[in-house]
Amino acid sequence: MPRTNDEIFSLRSLAMNRAEARENLKLDSAATRERLKPSNLVAEAKSKAANQVGKAGRNAAKGLKAHPVITATVAATAALIAMRRPIAKLIANQKKSQPDQIEE
Repeated sequence: MPRTNDEIFSLRSLAMNRAEARENLKLDSAATRERLKPSNLVAEAKSKAANQVGKAGRNAAKGLKAHPVITATVAATAALIAMRRPIAKLIANQKKSQPDQIEE
C-alpha cells in the first residue's frame, strides 16, 4: 500500500500511461491489419510502380532531349537489327539484272 501522496500520484500516472500505451497498441494493430490486407498491398504496389515508371519516363525524355543524335543513331540501328531478316529476304529474292541487249 502506498504511503505518500507522491506514491499514489506516481502509481496513478503509471496506470494512465499503461492504459494509453494499450490503446495506442490497439490502434497500431488495427492500422497494421488494414494496411496488410491483400487489396491494400496490391494498390500500394501499383501506386509505387506507376510512380517509378513515370520517373523513369521523365528521365528517359530528358536523356533523349539532351542527346538527339545518339538517340537517332540507336533508333536506326535497332530498326535495322529488327528488320534484318525481311531486308535479307528482299535482297535474296531480287532478280539479277539482265545485261543490256545489244541490237545489231
